[in-house]
Amino acid sequence: MVCVTYQRETHLYVTAIVYIREEVLMLQPQTLLGVVLLGAGIALVVWGAERFTDGAIRTALRLSVSPFYVGVIVSGFEPENLVTGGAAALGGLPQVALGTVIGAAIFMLTCGLGAALLLVPMAVNIPRAGGVAMLLCLAPFALALWTGGTVSRPEGVLLVAAAVGLLTWLYRRSPVFLRTAPADELAALPSWWRAIGFLVLGLLAIVAGAELLVQGARMVLRTLPVSEVFLGMTVVALGESLEETARMVVPARRGHPELAWGNVVGTVIILLTLNLGVIALLRPLAADPMVLRFHVPYLLGCTLLVAVALMCADRLGRAMGALLVGLYLVYLAINLRYMAP
Repeated sequence: MVCVTYQRETHLYVTAIVYIREEVLMLQPQTLLGVVLLGAGIALVVWGAERFTDGAIRTALRLSVSPFYVGVIVSGFEPENLVTGGAAALGGLPQVALGTVIGAAIFMLTCGLGAALLLVPMAVNIPRAGGVAMLLCLAPFALALWTGGTVSRPEGVLLVAAAVGLLTWLYRRSPVFLRTAPADELAALPSWWRAIGFLVLGLLAIVAGAELLVQGARMVLRTLPVSEVFLGMTVVALGESLEETARMVVPARRGHPELAWGNVVGTVIILLTLNLGVIALLRPLAADPMVLRFHVPYLLGCTLLVAVALMCADRLGRAMGALLVGLYLVYLAINLRYMAP
């Protein structure tokens, strides 16, 4: 009797192993293809964003617009986040769309800025209006998400209006940033057609990359026990925001920390207001309860910390950088704890 029972259990165990092995082998190609598409989409989106940024800055210089302020808008505009978020929303992946806003902002404020400060401590030589604008953008952002848990089209209009108002106010309160391009720099710029070509090429690459990213995300979600919230808030957000560190380190190393801080301020304002508003206009976004209970409060806390530091400190160094990187590691650990769908 014992022998028969043992044989039955062994048979069931072997059958289960064979079944699991077959399922893994069946899912593996699709999973790998999804990961490849996800990586290719992120790479193409980032590459396209760089070309778009180059074209926008060169065009602005030819129009004699302040290079810094255009840099704030272009860096904060984050076309890769906006296009990817819009594509994800239209593709029925609202948490991935929210990840291009919330997850990207958290990564930039913690890991991105923290890594930059660990590499290059920076003097805070910007007006207090920068930190104040970051704090002001939190009100419409929190109102839109915490009112019913869905960002509707009317709330999208409110967010876009808030973005325009805050950026206009920041421009008027930031005369220290205004700078005209010297004549020799203008003469060295490429032609109008080449500058516009960068814009068009970058936009096309961003659109194509966003489509690949969304398709890859769908495949991964179908084949791996990973929630849409985890994928959007960490994987997609991290992949599209890695360039933020470079955008802060390079100007700081060249003696222009105000450009790095402008990137921080502009990114927060535009991600939380303009990008979220435009995405909601394309398709209203229903936030997962986990997003409302954890991700949004975490973002509000990180934004408050950085904004107050910008308003009160004369210089931020490696201690602040270590604190911010630590905050991202905590955020990532909590996400890993609740990554299952």
